[in-house]
Amino acid sequence: MEKREKLSQIRRTAAEVLAAAVSDYNFKVFIVKGGETPWGFYFDFIFINPFSKEMLPLIEERMRKISADNIEIKAHEMIPSNAAEFMRHNKCPYPAHFVETCGDPLVQVLQIGTFVDHVHGSHLKKTGELKAFKLLKLEKRPPLYFKGEKKEVHRITGVADESKDELKAFIKKYKGWIDVDHLKVGEKLDLFQIDLSRNEDHLEIARIYWKKKGEELLHKFYTFWRNIHLEEDFELVVTDSLQITGAHKKLYRLSNRSSTKGPVRFAEFRFPELNGGFSPILGLLGSKVCHKDYSHIFCLKNDLMSSLNSSLKSLNQTTKMLGLKHLIEVSSPNEFKEVFKELNLKTKIHEGREARIEWKLYDDYERSFKGPFLTLQKRENIFTIKRSLFPSVERLIALILDSQEKDLSQKKELLGKMASCDE
Repeated sequence: MEKREKLSQIRRTAAEVLAAAVSDYNFKVFIVKGGETPWGFYFDFIFINPFSKEMLPLIEERMRKISADNIEIKAHEMIPSNAAEFMRHNKCPYPAHFVETCGDPLVQVLQIGTFVDHVHGSHLKKTGELKAFKLLKLEKRPPLYFKGEKKEVHRITGVADESKDELKAFIKKYKGWIDVDHLKVGEKLDLFQIDLSRNEDHLEIARIYWKKKGEELLHKFYTFWRNIHLEEDFELVVTDSLQITGAHKKLYRLSNRSSTKGPVRFAEFRFPELNGGFSPILGLLGSKVCHKDYSHIFCLKNDLMSSLNSSLKSLNQTTKMLGLKHLIEVSSPNEFKEVFKELNLKTKIHEGREARIEWKLYDDYERSFKGPFLTLQKRENIFTIKRSLFPSVERLIALILDSQEKDLSQKKELLGKMASCDE
């Protein structure tokens, strides 16, 4: 995790040094937004004077000069109104707008010499710590409408790493996959269509439109989930509460059913109500509008171990079947440690406030994402097992499509494994 965060700091810093270099090279430019990508960094600009890809080597040289100067990278914490005024004073109207619309009580302003920008996350302390980077391409992005005028936006992308040797190794390993993500793969497989535009806050937004093959795939995930829970004797329910756990507990009380006759099980699958859009940088991996499920088992102590074991079997089966890279993480307060030890999980149980077993999912860039999970609570003599097979169906699909070690036919085969549930 430390190495991953260090790499993120390098990439975020590379984006800001890129923006500083472009601003220094061409004073008739407006910075828009930048940051890290799964494989590198980017920055979006509005150019008043023409700018072509042939200028990228010159920008790269200016970046090296800024790095060689070993300038201190300052981070100022400000209230939004002060930050916006500071941005406008430094001819950064778009970052000023982002500051005003972000809704945060405090914002972070980065400064490299005379260059300033509104940023998120941590960065390197000095530009000299940025050792290895390479600019890759210049591309058009969705236009931005500001004060009634249409502004063309261009993006410069690049890669960066801790050293030149590591950067060369990274480019060699991921050369064929740089700038190719699950959104493009999904379109190629005709699962969905992606529309890129900008919200009222001027930031890029992606909207997904599932097509015939994509709708069939989502249906297969749902049918797979439905069959597994019916086999485990769950009662499938639909509630209208935003808090599914609270709704299932209320349903348990209203049903007047007793766990003395055996576990009471409720399972619910939620379909997204709105196509709210998501950031195209993280894509479906970061979308909060998704298909998901939550299930609850209410049982007494004598049914606890069998209920836990059947749940673990279903959660593990799904992760293995889809061929996803994962690591099982277990945490528990002292109250449930002995229970978890009986499960023979073959992994260390960490101290935690919540009794939780989670399948952490990893992509080929070693980023981790929330996967299937199970939690355990006790109130009086009733144990409640909360579990989710699909915290996000879209995330699972994205991780399969993003896999760089599998070709298109292998990805189709993995997704096709859901087809068996239709029989």
